[in-house]
Amino acid sequence: MPRFDLVAFDCDGVLVDSEPITIRVLADLLNELGWKISYEETMHTFVGRSVRDEVAIIEAQIGRPLPSDFLGEFIQRRDRGLHESITPIPGIADAIRHLQDNKIPFCVASGADRAKMHITLGRTGLLPHFDGKMFSGMEVARTKPAPDVYLLAAQTMGVAPARCVVIEDTATGVAAGVAAGMTVFGFAAIADPRLLLAAGATCVFNDMQSLPGLVL
Repeated sequence: MPRFDLVAFDCDGVLVDSEPITIRVLADLLNELGWKISYEETMHTFVGRSVRDEVAIIEAQIGRPLPSDFLGEFIQRRDRGLHESITPIPGIADAIRHLQDNKIPFCVASGADRAKMHITLGRTGLLPHFDGKMFSGMEVARTKPAPDVYLLAAQTMGVAPARCVVIEDTATGVAAGVAAGMTVFGFAAIADPRLLLAAGATCVFNDMQSLPGLVL
């Protein structure tokens, strides 16, 4: 009997290497607005969080309301960067095939909007694997670190939260999985594993080739 009845993947940083692209776009925009913030500081402040939920932080730093077209400009630049440069996380295609071969259900539950997932998963060839199994934080009442998107995924897939394992690469996402009552494995190829463990991850790993052995 498999250890879990559902593997719920985060998208950015777990399935696709999108976070460096998105963070670079955001850092450029924030600097244009007058917030002199480095790429590293932007990554630390915003990774794993929805930009639309962090408007108050940005406005406090620049000392004025954001331009009305800020989110639209961010999304336009982000999507252009993703179209041009997105790549899959190394080893993820093989890990997914192992799950399929062993008949372990899986899905993606992201804080990102569905349009972004269609771009990133589509450009990397992963989209067919997630047909009918995509869940967006923009379609629930609260985004991560709230558990809503993971609970929606479990309910829709017909699996009890306690039988789900979440694969996350940020402390925010780990907190969401833990709050949903799920086991969480932290993917620490880039992230600090100590932060993932402190947020409640059961274990951490840094190579997707290790994933089948963890969930089967």
